[in-house]
Amino acid sequence: MTLWKTTETLKQRVQRYFFTGFVVLLPAILTIYLCLLLFTWSGQLFGWLIRYVPYLQRWPHDAHVALGFVLLLLFIYVVGFLASHLFGRRLLKLWEQVLVHIPFVKIVYITTKKFTDTFFTSKYAFRQVVAVEYPRPGTYALGFLTSERTWDLGRGRTAYTVYLPNTPNPTGGRIMVVPPQRLFIVEMTVEEAIQLIVSGGMVAPPRLNITRSLAAGHGPAEKTARRGARA
Repeated sequence: MTLWKTTETLKQRVQRYFFTGFVVLLPAILTIYLCLLLFTWSGQLFGWLIRYVPYLQRWPHDAHVALGFVLLLLFIYVVGFLASHLFGRRLLKLWEQVLVHIPFVKIVYITTKKFTDTFFTSKYAFRQVVAVEYPRPGTYALGFLTSERTWDLGRGRTAYTVYLPNTPNPTGGRIMVVPPQRLFIVEMTVEEAIQLIVSGGMVAPPRLNITRSLAAGHGPAEKTARRGARA
């Protein structure tokens, strides 16, 4: 009987150590894998051009990938340099005019450009974490305000645009138009909210606090205006 208990305890200990090691190593393994995947993909994007250079044709494949990756970084830097100057902006504007006249490419380019412009330049895009009463009153889903503009619902009613991400992949989700009385401010940073969503709730900040509702006069634009007035 004692031997059986000892064996069970040892088994549980082995399982716990194995699970702990798996949890510790998994982020590092995924990080290394994704970095290698990005390195290989981006290197191959320019690496095929190197094969047409006579004295580089004898280089091994890995050298082509590495040099292609360096060329990609250099290309990104040059585009950023051009976009920061008047002449370069004119060239990029001309290139954009070409893209928007190609039927299918136009849809993809305009949609992607609007998303990147909003995400990287708008001070309101994904800056506020909110809780939405969803799918029924009394239960809440975590989401992000995506714009300071409000919807006009008629009769003096307004609503905000909220993005509700899926777990564990936050790049997929749904857009909801939610009245402010059903939106609640969450005392949490965007990074903490994304970690919470990706981990399925297993990685959470020390405090989980849902505060007041985002009622009229308490939107992101009004809060920014009040902070500017106090300054």
